[in-house]
Amino acid sequence: MPLNARPYSDSPRRFWILGAGHFGQIAVQRIIRHIHDASITVVDKKPPPIDSSADIRIVKGDGIAWLKAKLDQDAPVDMIVPAIPVHMMAQWLKIELANVYKIHPVMIPDAWLSRMPNAMRGKTGPIFVSHANFTCPDNCPEPENICTHTGEPRPMALYRLLENIDFPDFVPLVIRSYQLLPGVGAVYPADLMNALDFVCENSNRPIMIGTACRCHGVVDFIRLVPKSNHATRPLR
Repeated sequence: MPLNARPYSDSPRRFWILGAGHFGQIAVQRIIRHIHDASITVVDKKPPPIDSSADIRIVKGDGIAWLKAKLDQDAPVDMIVPAIPVHMMAQWLKIELANVYKIHPVMIPDAWLSRMPNAMRGKTGPIFVSHANFTCPDNCPEPENICTHTGEPRPMALYRLLENIDFPDFVPLVIRSYQLLPGVGAVYPADLMNALDFVCENSNRPIMIGTACRCHGVVDFIRLVPKSNHATRPLR
């Protein structure tokens, strides 16, 4: 199932940035530069000092745990920028469901990797996929039809490709990462909430969880096992 929610804010101004490392700081700098009345919250375990006169709140803490505590349908945020070295959506879903389900990662066969472009297993379980076999510029504007680096026609958008691959028994769940600014991808909170509903409704099936933009993505394969015979979805 694709989760590409229509923006509930045509002009996003409120941002949560999870991670204050290299990419998190790029996101802060570019949002400040291009969205002058932006309100930004940056969450990091060891946040560096950020010198800015902009409306920036710094939170010291784990990004995924903070997201679980703060995200609901009324949360004061328009877009979320994942800038931490984990698959944000998969990790958030796991802790949201932890009281109800045991989450088991599924090791997929090597033959399945060849069905995804330039697929590479990560050290902790996720699979990284990309249309690019080169290092992309960090200021790519993600044009719809042409690759910025090669000038060649762009293949099918990766988020669409992933949601259309038929992996036996697995139900696909793919969230699109939108190009907020060149080099800055972000997801809509509504897509995360919809993903939680979708996983609960399909908890009896193994699930492929993906987050992807047009070119790059990360995928987890999981199986949910109820912790009791009366497991219900977590309350929000």
